[in-house]
Amino acid sequence: MGYALITGASGGIGRELAALFAADGHDLVITARSQERLDMVKTKLEQRFGVHVVTFAIDLSEANAPKKLHDFTTSQGIAVDHLVNNAGFADWTDFLDADWNRQNEMMQLNMHALAELTYRYGRDMRANGHGRILNISSVASMMAGPYMAMYFASKAFVRSLSEAVAHELRGTGVTVTCVCPGPTTTGFQKAANMSGRNFFTMTKPAPARQLATYAYRRMMRGSTLAYHGPLTKAGALAERVLPRALTRRIAAFMNGGKPHTLKV
Repeated sequence: MGYALITGASGGIGRELAALFAADGHDLVITARSQERLDMVKTKLEQRFGVHVVTFAIDLSEANAPKKLHDFTTSQGIAVDHLVNNAGFADWTDFLDADWNRQNEMMQLNMHALAELTYRYGRDMRANGHGRILNISSVASMMAGPYMAMYFASKAFVRSLSEAVAHELRGTGVTVTCVCPGPTTTGFQKAANMSGRNFFTMTKPAPARQLATYAYRRMMRGSTLAYHGPLTKAGALAERVLPRALTRRIAAFMNGGKPHTLKV
């Protein structure tokens, strides 16, 4: 059995997925920016499940970071047969008033890193004749999202890329699964600098463990696309039957409307 590599594994969905893999006896490579938090996860998983956990602290929004991660696992002789692209973040802001550096980091992490890791490890898996890739998208993938424009666009990219690559890999022994969660208790709201009324206050977020369990099962089944929770399923229906002018208005409302403080 090869290793499972999980990005954004120091907390939230990523940490829960790491525990699920470990419970099934998978050795792990876990990545995030904080070495301290990764070490805490490593200790708990190794003590509880008796698996081997390799940590690699890295900021995947930085140039060449995905290649550095792939080079590391290759140099260590670590064969990755399960890849989970979980790391990502959002920002609540008018697009033209946003901090461009933060928007660029979002693009690099949510899209570029995910695409490059899928490419590099996907090629390894195809050569070996087996493997599974799980990409975490969002209900945001289904519509344009005023006041979180870049985040919504990035998640649409994740869903589209995942579906296309899954089709291309038919018959190779490698599957790509894209899971679209709704609001989940991961610290997303705080990281996105959201306040006031928004989709976290207007709905009941799913526990991270629940979403992770759902995503893990769908990955292991080899599903291509999966929607978790009633809000996401409603979004999938709205995408098919409602005019996009209406869905973007709904998204703007659910995102909390125009931020009160402009960012420069």
